[in-house]
Amino acid sequence: MRRAFVTGIAGFAGSHLAERLLAGGAEVWGLVVKAGETANLATCRSGPAAARIHLVPGDLCDGPALAGILREACPDEIYHLAAASSVRQSLERPAETFRVNVLGTRALLEAVRETGGHPRILFVGSAEAYGESAAAPSPLREEDPLLPVSPYGSSKAAGEILAGRYVREFGLDIVRVRPFPHTGPRHAPVFVYPDLARQLVEIETGRRPARLEVGNLGIRRDLSDVREMMEGYVLALARGETGAVYNLCSGRVVSLRDVLDIMMALVGIRVEIASTPDRLRPHDLPVLAGSNRAFHQRTGWQPTRPLESTLRDLLDSCRARREENTARQGKADKRRPIRLWRNQ
Repeated sequence: MRRAFVTGIAGFAGSHLAERLLAGGAEVWGLVVKAGETANLATCRSGPAAARIHLVPGDLCDGPALAGILREACPDEIYHLAAASSVRQSLERPAETFRVNVLGTRALLEAVRETGGHPRILFVGSAEAYGESAAAPSPLREEDPLLPVSPYGSSKAAGEILAGRYVREFGLDIVRVRPFPHTGPRHAPVFVYPDLARQLVEIETGRRPARLEVGNLGIRRDLSDVREMMEGYVLALARGETGAVYNLCSGRVVSLRDVLDIMMALVGIRVEIASTPDRLRPHDLPVLAGSNRAFHQRTGWQPTRPLESTLRDLLDSCRARREENTARQGKADKRRPIRLWRNQ
């Protein structure tokens, strides 16, 4: 039985990757933040494969501790997903973004060297690293220059370059990918697509007025389903060339306005749309379109899930989260003591 180690396993993408690996018969070890939330892994931890998932709390930047975890796990594969992944938050906390995304990557790769193992490693970068190159008239290719415009994009570019040095200088078996935007169930509402879904569900259930707050609806993104993206990660380690970099994208570019129209049709409501200054980002790239030709030729991977299906699942996930929160609040209310007051 092959062993896989996943950093960031409790996150949005990490939890879907864990499900995919368990379904494929792997034993899965995952690094989670100490005292962090693991609700995304509820299905993994309660299903028939629960005995094959092992969660280990730790700090990605703590190299000696990571080395100890890797000695215990003895992974055949490492999927490095852990990251400070919000562009908006990287503008507010650039130092923390670089600490996690660059120094954390170095700590992990040094831990691999220290343990003396030879796992195959996937470094997950980001299409945000392309930055100003996205203004080119043709879809982005792997050879286009990295000209990031945000701390997040810069940190991902630096981490990717660092991983490449560990291939050339130390012989580590690393494949690098640049995923383009992806969404789906369990996507956190701090990101734009689940934020729109959350607002629509709240309007649908009467918890907010029929007024949707948005940023720039004109931005255009190559958008994929998270589950197909995780299949790409698995294929990258199975068939990717050591040291290579691959775009992972659908080849399908849609505007945020198009996404919103699809979600409103799925919910069956029309709402007032209001652009608010706090949702506008000065570092937003107008368009982010890519070519997956190199990865498709290497692995045969090509996303096919309809966008409507992905957005329907995203909305259903938001509804389920709303119901869970309501149930949790109801239980909390029942536990509160009844106060008896007397007139003085």
